[in-house]
Amino acid sequence: MSSVRHGLYLALRYLASAPGRTAILVLGTSVALFLPLFTSQAAQVLEDELLTRASSSPILLGAPGNEFDLTMNSLYFRGRIREPIPYGSRRLVDQREYGLTVPLYVAHSAGGAPVVGTSLEYFDARGLTLAEGRKPALLGEVVAGAAAAEAFHLSPGDTVRSDLTNLYNIAGAYPTMLEVVGVLKPSGGPDDEAFFADVKTIWVLDGALHGHDAVQKEASLNPDADEGENLEATAAIFLFSEMTKETRASFHLHGDADELPVSSLLVFPRDARAHDQLLGDALLESGLQAVRPTSVVRTVLDIVLRVREGLNAYFGVVAGSTLAFFALVVTLSLRLRRAEIELMQRIGCSRPAIAVIVGCEIGLVVAAAAALTAGTSAAALTLVRHGLGG
Repeated sequence: MSSVRHGLYLALRYLASAPGRTAILVLGTSVALFLPLFTSQAAQVLEDELLTRASSSPILLGAPGNEFDLTMNSLYFRGRIREPIPYGSRRLVDQREYGLTVPLYVAHSAGGAPVVGTSLEYFDARGLTLAEGRKPALLGEVVAGAAAAEAFHLSPGDTVRSDLTNLYNIAGAYPTMLEVVGVLKPSGGPDDEAFFADVKTIWVLDGALHGHDAVQKEASLNPDADEGENLEATAAIFLFSEMTKETRASFHLHGDADELPVSSLLVFPRDARAHDQLLGDALLESGLQAVRPTSVVRTVLDIVLRVREGLNAYFGVVAGSTLAFFALVVTLSLRLRRAEIELMQRIGCSRPAIAVIVGCEIGLVVAAAAALTAGTSAAALTLVRHGLGG
């Protein structure tokens, strides 16, 4: 035991005498260990995060098209839906009593964070609870996810301005001030990075639901209209960019609310029979498709796993070359230290003792590389989880 302790002491002193060479050995070994370790762990984190989110979202109903776009938009709030579905589809689904139906409309952002239009049932279905404030109840009110609130330093009573989605869309609305009425507790998912509002608030951001000054007869397009006839507003009428107590009552809709868009409907079937029946009935609907997010995510993960297998083979080559480099450095080091080793033997140091010293040097380098790899991998995985919304 004392020989190992003495060997460790001598090994430490030797490694400290050549810090540059020691640093190269540690870094090279760490890279060889980090690449396959991080790839495997990151793939597992990705798989767990995606499957957890997908498994809590039984069925998505959307317009026929790309099921990947529908899943990414509705579950992870990424991208846009090219073909939204009419809001009236929710009433048709509810009439068949499949289970809980939650609308989702993800088409706008505020400060780069998605603004999700939904209903109050969404919070219960996702298990989201408030850290402070209340849930949105009026037009123009939003609840901030934990990460979004932290990033923008928001608390109940603050306001956030929506982003201008299309500079050339003259039919759309200008950026609108939204009132933050609550902040959600961290959930470890994409909900932390978003703002949530009622679907009607998102229609305001679209410009379909809007408020403006009262149209005066002398400033209308038809000033000669008879009493009781609707006045036609001019393009110069002032549109409200904020929903307050004074302006909220003036917001109105031209047309049928059932025809306004939503990205998708998130359905939580009441039982397995309702689940299968909904999937079957959706096949008969020309304007709807039913998507099982777990199937979509598993398809994506199959691609990721194939890529990981190829990367592991590449990293194996890197690890092999690094180990060969490590062995070469150790061999050359022993040759350069031949005079030193002979001197140690002359003063009474045995071959096993010399082997212990050299083994301790190698062990210390590998231990330092493993510690560096563990710390770097943990930091990188934290970034991965943050990128996934965790």
